[in-house]
Amino acid sequence: MRRFSLALVALALVVSTSLAGCGQQEAPVRLEQEGALVVDGAQLQYLVAGTGAPIVILHGGPGIGVGYLLAELDAPGFPPEGLKWVAYDQRGSGRSTGAEDPSKLTMDRFVEDLEAIRAATGQERVTLMGHSFGGLLALHYALRYPDRVAAMILIDPEPASRALWAEHEDIVESRLTEENRMIMQSISTSENWQLDPIQLENYHLARFQAFFGKREASVRLQLGLPQGVYGNFPATAVAMRENLGDWDLFDSLGRLDTRTLILTGDQSVFPSHAHERLGDALPRSELVVLAGVGHFPHMEDKAGFAEAVSRFLNSVTADAVPGA
Repeated sequence: MRRFSLALVALALVVSTSLAGCGQQEAPVRLEQEGALVVDGAQLQYLVAGTGAPIVILHGGPGIGVGYLLAELDAPGFPPEGLKWVAYDQRGSGRSTGAEDPSKLTMDRFVEDLEAIRAATGQERVTLMGHSFGGLLALHYALRYPDRVAAMILIDPEPASRALWAEHEDIVESRLTEENRMIMQSISTSENWQLDPIQLENYHLARFQAFFGKREASVRLQLGLPQGVYGNFPATAVAMRENLGDWDLFDSLGRLDTRTLILTGDQSVFPSHAHERLGDALPRSELVVLAGVGHFPHMEDKAGFAEAVSRFLNSVTADAVPGA
């Protein structure tokens, strides 16, 4: 699969997902190769590649955008034939708009945005592949629309409760090197550094090194903040955390009958018991832990990531047939 930089053309196609509230119904929207989908006042930038059963890619953050994921999904022979990537920048993230209205930076709104993307694929059921926060978004969506999800691939997903999520802060702090701290301190003491997209990206790249088990892979991480709408990050993330409050999904997950792959590493920034508890809560899940890998399995062990995901996708092909 070729590398994608998410250099989306400027509003190549603007379409609307809304259906007429009364009277004659509008024709269903269909995604083109790339463009913007207008949903409740926000333009969600998207990219479609390949043909076949759609896999909707959900990036982490929120606020960052999907480019860092697309740039690294390029292991030999991956993805399997007959699949289609549907990737988009979430509301207030990357190149999508919506950050100007914090009242809509909520999990409920993000779930409905994803439902609009799903509807625009023309398929009743899609597979979700979510990394970090994208994994948490996938779980929320599946709980609301269980019949719309063929399968889920959760790549080092954020834990299903805030208490478990909060444990990552101490883990990250313990892994920051002296060099990381010096870079972050040097940048953060500069006047108006948060208004400088280059400085902002360099600050977070230094911090994100602690998220890697294999640090040599961290040099390839590209957040795209200088090229994107850098003001979306971390403002969107802060708004979302406030909206989520003290979340805990564990009591609800047992009712999901969705085939799920939880793919993480033994050097994840989230505690291992968070992923184990998630696997126990989801009735039809499997947990794969890659050795020496941290928060970015698709970057740190491309072969291991591709093998695990391809095997899982092949095993659920019947569930992911378009037009089910």
